[in-house]
Amino acid sequence: MRMLICLTLFVELTLVDGQIQPMPINDPLTQTRTDFQPSSFNIFDSFQARPSGSGLNTDAQSFQIRGQNLKTIDWRNVDRRAEEGWWHLYPFGERYYDIDITWRPWRDLQIDLDFFLPFYGFRFNYTFVFPEGFVAFSYPQYIQPPYTMPNRRWPDEPDSSLIAAFMGEQSFIHVGETRLSHVWYRVVSRPINMINPFGDFGFRQPVQQQQYLGPNLPPELANTQIPIRTYAGQQLKTAYGRIEDPELLDRITEDIQRSMVGARGFKADYALIVTWERMGYGGAPKITELNMYETVKKWQNTYQMVLATDEIRTYVMFNYANVNWTSSTQAGALFGRGGKQSAMVIHRFVEVGFNGGNGTGWYALPWSADGNSYKLVQYGSAQVAGRWLARVDEDIEYGGCSNDSIGVLQLDKPQATMLGGFTLNVTGPCFRPTDVLKMQIDESTLDCERLDMVMARCVVPVNSIFKTGQVIIRLSVDGGKNYPWWNKFYILMPSLARRQVNLINDPVVLNNNWRSFNPDNLTLTWPAANITVNPNAQVGSIARNSPNRGVFSFNPRTMSKTDMKPDAWRKYTGGLLQIRVSQDWMKDRGDGIYWSDLIPFGWYFHDVWQYQMGKNWATDMCIDWFQYDGRRENFYMFLENAQPCPCTLDQALLDVGRYVALMDCDINGDHRCYYTQGAQHCVVSVRSVWTGAGQVCCYDWQGWLMFSQDYEFNDQYLRFYSAGVPYRAHPYGAFPYKRPPYVPSLSNFYNDLLPYEYCCKWAGHCEFYFWRRITSGCQEYRPPAVGYIYGEGHIITYDGTRYTFNGKGYYVLTTLKSKNNHMMVQVRMEHPPKTLWNSEVPATVVTGLAAQDNDSAVVQIYARKEFRRWRYKTDVYVDGTRVFFDTPWQKLQTFKGVTIRSRPRNMNMSELEVMFDTGMGMLVQEARGTLNVIVSVPPEYNETYAYRTDTFGYPRTEPATGLFGTGKCANFYRTMGLFGTFNNDKRDDLTTPDCNVVNTNYPPSEIEARNVYYEFGERWRADGIRHPLLFQTKFQPIYNPLTFASMNYQPIFDPWRNQNTSFWESLIFTREEVRVTCQGSPSCEFDYLTTGRREIGIDTLMNERKFEDQKRLGEKILISCGPLTKNYGVLKYPPGNNYLDGVTVTFTCQPDYFLHGDQQRHCINGTWSPGWWPWCRWRDEEHALKWFTGIIVSLLIVAVLVAIFCYCNSMKKEKLKRRGRQYAIGSFGPRTMKPADPSLQKTAPTQPYPPSELDAAKGVGGLNGRMNLPTGARFSETTA
Repeated sequence: MRMLICLTLFVELTLVDGQIQPMPINDPLTQTRTDFQPSSFNIFDSFQARPSGSGLNTDAQSFQIRGQNLKTIDWRNVDRRAEEGWWHLYPFGERYYDIDITWRPWRDLQIDLDFFLPFYGFRFNYTFVFPEGFVAFSYPQYIQPPYTMPNRRWPDEPDSSLIAAFMGEQSFIHVGETRLSHVWYRVVSRPINMINPFGDFGFRQPVQQQQYLGPNLPPELANTQIPIRTYAGQQLKTAYGRIEDPELLDRITEDIQRSMVGARGFKADYALIVTWERMGYGGAPKITELNMYETVKKWQNTYQMVLATDEIRTYVMFNYANVNWTSSTQAGALFGRGGKQSAMVIHRFVEVGFNGGNGTGWYALPWSADGNSYKLVQYGSAQVAGRWLARVDEDIEYGGCSNDSIGVLQLDKPQATMLGGFTLNVTGPCFRPTDVLKMQIDESTLDCERLDMVMARCVVPVNSIFKTGQVIIRLSVDGGKNYPWWNKFYILMPSLARRQVNLINDPVVLNNNWRSFNPDNLTLTWPAANITVNPNAQVGSIARNSPNRGVFSFNPRTMSKTDMKPDAWRKYTGGLLQIRVSQDWMKDRGDGIYWSDLIPFGWYFHDVWQYQMGKNWATDMCIDWFQYDGRRENFYMFLENAQPCPCTLDQALLDVGRYVALMDCDINGDHRCYYTQGAQHCVVSVRSVWTGAGQVCCYDWQGWLMFSQDYEFNDQYLRFYSAGVPYRAHPYGAFPYKRPPYVPSLSNFYNDLLPYEYCCKWAGHCEFYFWRRITSGCQEYRPPAVGYIYGEGHIITYDGTRYTFNGKGYYVLTTLKSKNNHMMVQVRMEHPPKTLWNSEVPATVVTGLAAQDNDSAVVQIYARKEFRRWRYKTDVYVDGTRVFFDTPWQKLQTFKGVTIRSRPRNMNMSELEVMFDTGMGMLVQEARGTLNVIVSVPPEYNETYAYRTDTFGYPRTEPATGLFGTGKCANFYRTMGLFGTFNNDKRDDLTTPDCNVVNTNYPPSEIEARNVYYEFGERWRADGIRHPLLFQTKFQPIYNPLTFASMNYQPIFDPWRNQNTSFWESLIFTREEVRVTCQGSPSCEFDYLTTGRREIGIDTLMNERKFEDQKRLGEKILISCGPLTKNYGVLKYPPGNNYLDGVTVTFTCQPDYFLHGDQQRHCINGTWSPGWWPWCRWRDEEHALKWFTGIIVSLLIVAVLVAIFCYCNSMKKEKLKRRGRQYAIGSFGPRTMKPADPSLQKTAPTQPYPPSELDAAKGVGGLNGRMNLPTGARFSETTA
């Protein structure tokens, strides 16, 4: 049962007399106007009446431009769209300060941009506009059609990055001497203070009219006076070809957002608008008769390209007005029809699409090179005929809808929280009003609603998804009969999901904290503009009729709880806050619902708890949990042996396959450490045990493991020390996810984090929590073995052997094929960038990695090449799907059998941790286009004897055969490859697949280096026969395919040889400089000499030394005795390392305490020396007990002495009395004694008393003289 509650903030609409009451919004873009001085007309008002006197009708949509009035038209007053009603094109022409490039001699123009334009992973601040219907970012290599893209001869010939709106041979049409064709362009930008959302929007007075001559303007526009425009009272810059126009950019932004999902957060800050007006096909004849003007202009092509960007995202919009020809005469066309043009292969007709350049690939739009390109006008991917959209900054994402019957869905978000309650806006097929839309997400089927032709909206209910990771989304338009449209979607665990509801803690008044139980004021914020497009939405439940301003503060003590369930205080102690639109949110294009982080509900239920349970309510809740958790299954006994803690921080950081950083206590990220104060770094096990439990281990600032057994029983001690403890529920959850304690985040919050709040934070009795959550020791921990490949093929194997291998191609880095594991890691090695003297480097580096373990997903990581590393350093593919890690909620992603993590502070994906469920892991680091790879394998991957098994899986005595080659390779399961054989024996590290061993030294001689290359390294080439190739050629990044596939490659083996010295090398550095820089490191010297770059050699040196320290400290097997338990007030020294072999632990007490038990214990070979358990007693109590003991002992001594004296005296008197009665003797002669008591007669002595005793018994007066009796004589005395 999930013991959680959602406190919901409802967003409602305010109704006044049955109508929606609008709320005033201070938006500078909607409450301002555009003025032009001193001009009397608004050049951007396309629908206003035009000035008369130019031969134009006053109706802007019906006037005609005729051949007779061409010379009398003032084009500055003409909207060129109006004649034929091209209103879906954005304004162009002289009236809108466009520059016409048709008068230039070579008809192409380089435009230097004032901003960066991302395209296909590159980033450009310039572009070229070509009359042939495209813009490019370098000069394309072409002479005549057909144009093949990408260029198959690259890199010998250029493969230009370009965007083709209608790429084909084109010509400028003239009617007589009048040019009918034009190529217009202008750059549009926002004022700089409107790009910054916190900029100054202050009103400014317009300045006097200025005169500005645009660069290289046509003669008819050379002396035009430029009017001064203002916006929001602010002067806007205006020049031919460059203009500030925020209103036009807002319109472009709105058009993009309405036709592309996922663009709602985009705002166009810059745009390049290029318009090809009435262009003719290549080879079209010149028209000399002026009366043919009306006929000729109708048969030309007019289209427009808009590039809009915010310098991060880039969108391309194609607007087609007329398409009347599809090919050129040079391509074999007759009158513009037929012929051939091409892209990927030889196709016919013009091209429309995007070429990434440098071999990255080509993406074509529909009807590109198809012969019926005229359909680009009739159809469109947006809601306007003739308009096509795409996002092109990183990948090419097709925008709008399609008439295809099957395809890939486009989603407005790539991931969402497992909690549900979110909306998905999807595009794919063009939606008809009669379509019945249904969506399948994981195991749920949802109803969707059509918003328009392009977009549909689906709402995923709360508590409908119970898993994390990638799921398949399918869409049906026929009521669920078929689901032909699909895509992959990632479900985030709640603790990692994007928190749109931000809970603000007061930094001044510490009590005003959402985790406190008695705050006076709490504040939360949310993005009001994104949750709904309705500006009149209101929030309710906690506070009704409060405007949707994105922030709300309240006093929990005075807050109304009328909506609370009567028994909620008994069941729910923590959960989330929810803000959602309460009315008709299916038709709202906003997100509709937001979630907060997981928080305890002490601030909400405090008064109720105190009323129901008394003032000690927190302690009672803690004890109740303590007793309840003690009755549950003992998860600790399954977790302790399966996942022991690493003994030191060095081991924890190196064990990337089995442990990952705890999300809120990461040395490289979030370091709040709220639940683990005093820790430098915490790790959590990558996967849970079968009970759902997970291991958490924390390390102090000296790198020693922190134990809960060292906790001081003081609530203030938590400010400085709170050790990591095992969790009953793993933070990431576990299969089957749907029931406790396997629910991601929520089970962990309820079972492990909320009790910490009860006991430690609220009650001040953290001892109850630590008694149930005892830190696991490291007695059973065994460190992994690690191998490293870095620089130009330098390798350190699992067992520590060093060598260099500069192969070119695909190679097996490490592999294991055993009964329980089938692991394969492959690398791609190719040439690094050329030397400073522009020659090919005779060595290779790792540029790609592919890995799989058992049936896990295949992970591929590629290093991005130069000029594509401005945003991302690597490209990551999981089972062929590209994934990103550049946002906080994408930093850790789980897939089939593998988890991938990017460090929180790393936004360029240059450091990636890959963790497989088997315990094998990889740390991939990118530097200067090279991948440095660390592979960590658990002890289970060590060499083991391969026994055959019977039908029931029990081993037989005879070994298995046919594993690798013959001999030992056939009888043992061995981890082999370029990383060597993992068996703690360096002698057979360089073992080939045929089980031949190659020997080498370090640094090697040239003969040894050749032998390693040809006899060992090349034998591990992944040729697809012996070792299947994991790399998918579809996702190869940029590289030189000609040199990569060259069979004539031979690496350099000894860079110090004179034959390997270049004349140009001596002009850059000397060999003595290499020796001094590299400090005796052969790897550094090799890289410095071969590349000629000092920074490359230094990188190799630093990486090598860092790894040596990591391997030395992380692989060291440490013997631990475990923590010594101590009682209240006992102090242990040393405070850090008090558990490893050889340490002596000294116990002392706090100043007010006295120590009892053994003061010192010694850890010897994993066992503590014998001794008594130490404990301390309070000083006053000790003194009181000593005084009390002294008094009691003294009294007891006195009492004993008195008792002894009294007893002795009593016995003496009794004895004398008895004797006096026993002996009665007269003055003369013997007398017979008769006891007074007859019973004494039986006990009368049979032996006579000595005379002296007799005298003493009878007294002085009894006898006057001494009587001597014979020995043994008997007598008796009788008294009357």
